[in-house]
Amino acid sequence: MKKIIIGIHGLGNKPPKNILSEWWKAAIIEGLKKYNYSAGDFNFEMVYWADILNKEPLNPEVTDKKNSLYISEKYIPEEIPIPYERTGIKQKAIGYVEKYYDKFIVNEIISLKHPALTEIFIHFNLKEVEAYFSSRKEENNGKKLSIKESIISRLAETLKRHHREDILLITHSMGAIIAHDALHELGYTDINIDTLVTIGSPLGQQYVLNVYREEEEKKLGTKFIVPKSIRKAWYNFSDINDHVAINHYLGEIYKENDNKIKITDEVVQNNYSSSGILNPHKSYGYLRTPEVAAVINSFLIPKKFHFLNWFKRKPAN
Repeated sequence: MKKIIIGIHGLGNKPPKNILSEWWKAAIIEGLKKYNYSAGDFNFEMVYWADILNKEPLNPEVTDKKNSLYISEKYIPEEIPIPYERTGIKQKAIGYVEKYYDKFIVNEIISLKHPALTEIFIHFNLKEVEAYFSSRKEENNGKKLSIKESIISRLAETLKRHHREDILLITHSMGAIIAHDALHELGYTDINIDTLVTIGSPLGQQYVLNVYREEEEKKLGTKFIVPKSIRKAWYNFSDINDHVAINHYLGEIYKENDNKIKITDEVVQNNYSSSGILNPHKSYGYLRTPEVAAVINSFLIPKKFHFLNWFKRKPAN
């Protein structure tokens, strides 16, 4: 059976689809080569939805950092980050605030412990999340669809088009929520996912969990079960410093599906950096980790595979 890797990106505006696809594939190939796996040609397709919420894509030709279309973090091969240290009590305090600010925001405000603050924060800082969960309908190819329905339909169309192939679905950030919702709504017979990989997933954030709990209470379906269409594995990878993937153990939340598939969680080190500035949430860094490379290689070249096999691999010189 033919195989295909399908990716779905996360929040925020993105470069054009063809460029984003090239960068994801380049990061995957970089990881495979680094850990001595075969990096032969493979089919890859990007489910692109940034254009649903943004009028223009980011432009690689824009050099003005103040321009809204400037790309601050392009795909670049792994680099050694430039170390720096602040000195003095004041600077140490600043460093502490910077390190824990995002986790405080996510844990305390978006956790719905403070409902009013949650609504205000999401409205002004996470408009795309607000738009996704909104029931507001807009015109889309002659149909009235919500933002969520429009985005999910793109993923659904792609998955159905490749229903005769083995599918490795890799989702980053908000893409994990989109895939999760699509797989639950599409059901069991429409698609067949060999393996799902979630990287930097916000599925464990309290805000998202509470949305799903409310849906369960309204009898809109049970969301805390591994989708039935996943036939072999769901791997969830997160970096301990990723401010989006706050909950690193989704397997403690989700029950196995009818195929006895559970979530396998693993904390990894996302070493993406640009100009010496680390971003442990960036997709390109996740895609080239040894753990993700091992799963991709196992999918492309099936062998007797154990989840810890990558520890036996050494980076290529």
